[in-house]
Amino acid sequence: MFASGLTAVCPALKLACVPHIGHFNDGQDYKLARVLSAVHFNREPHEKLPAEGFDLLMRRDKVMDLEVDLVVYDMQDLRDWLYKKQLPYVVNLLFHSWLFDQLLYRKEAEAEVEVAIFGTTGVFPMAEGLIKGFRTFPQCVWVKDKVYMCMGPDVAHFRVDRQRLVCSFWSLCVPAGQERAIATKHVLLNETQTHICREVATACAQLEDASISNILHHLQKLLLSVQGATHRLSRLMGRCEGAFDGICLDDRGSAPYKGATRPMEVWDEQLNLLDRTVEKSHTAAMRPAPLLSQMIRRRVYEDLGRRRRDGKFPWDDEETIDIGHRTFLTGCSDGERAQAVHRVLLECIHDLERLADSNAELLAVEGVTV
Repeated sequence: MFASGLTAVCPALKLACVPHIGHFNDGQDYKLARVLSAVHFNREPHEKLPAEGFDLLMRRDKVMDLEVDLVVYDMQDLRDWLYKKQLPYVVNLLFHSWLFDQLLYRKEAEAEVEVAIFGTTGVFPMAEGLIKGFRTFPQCVWVKDKVYMCMGPDVAHFRVDRQRLVCSFWSLCVPAGQERAIATKHVLLNETQTHICREVATACAQLEDASISNILHHLQKLLLSVQGATHRLSRLMGRCEGAFDGICLDDRGSAPYKGATRPMEVWDEQLNLLDRTVEKSHTAAMRPAPLLSQMIRRRVYEDLGRRRRDGKFPWDDEETIDIGHRTFLTGCSDGERAQAVHRVLLECIHDLERLADSNAELLAVEGVTV
């Protein structure tokens, strides 16, 4: 029914035979996101494919063998590297280890693949036509200095929303001239340092061994971690929204909040509480990518900035965030601040709940409930 997607490894690349996400790094040394877990669906995999992906596949001829995987990535290290280099959050989709699964060390290979991306949340393909249909890309493996295995070229780009906790998308890959294809549900965990995010990542790592018992354990642990995260975020939302609306409550809801009482101070204090769960080994110098507190803060600025600008602007736009920052500080009422906080934190909660719901649907075990 299920199998681990990490069991099969490409000998040349020493990578699991699943799609990977990374940055080309000028061809020097590909920087890859860490694969937390991967599940391969053995039984009737086409039923796991969303209708949009099935329609795309049916437009192709001679696809006889379909493989469907669920892959979860910890993006923390890759994000930190990109922030250190002051690079945009733009990465590549890599099929090399799946495409050349039998390739031996110091051997070279090349092929063309047709790729489509759909069902995106917080992910924005940059190649024209990639999100509406198939686009052809080359995939190559070569040897540098007779020793180092290299992957390329720098293609199949997509941009990831820096302020979103969980991003996801589906991809389809069909090698040219072959009758096989791989469909993958990609789940990107952007921040795994804060306690909320670390618990979700730990739950997803349970899928490394895709036995039925581990699948059920994962679903149970993921549900509990998401429930804990949504409870913490709901309290944060209630504290901050209540402060901006002039209502200050404690845990019992019967006394004034003990601590900072000015709305802006409540806002800062509640976000700082999230940072206190980060391990002491985490420093801004070692891991410069924003933590969850800063991601929420910038998301609120973005929400206000988009409402202050006319026309349509891309998500995660720095100018929009700057406008929203100024608006949040001096250009709006406390009521508007409360509404922005509500919208943003509700979206974070929905992202986590969608992760739990979608995994439960994909990994459903017949006759068994969590």
